[in-house]
Amino acid sequence: MSEEQPQVITVDGEDHVLSDFSDHQKYLMSQIQDLTSKTASLQFQLDQASVAKQWFTDNLVESLKEKDPEDA
Repeated sequence: MSEEQPQVITVDGEDHVLSDFSDHQKYLMSQIQDLTSKTASLQFQLDQASVAKQWFTDNLVESLKEKDPEDA
């Protein structure tokens, strides 16, 4: 059977075995992992909103270029 390798985390260029962390260090690591996930999700949403905003802006600019038949 193959042995499970310990989870190693690199912090400031130094490798640390997660199972050696204190409870407080594990808590901090969990917070960092959760915030990393949330940051990625928020960036995804920001990308979507930015593209949508640009689409609406482009459509407004284009509509303003069109002549209104009532103005002619």
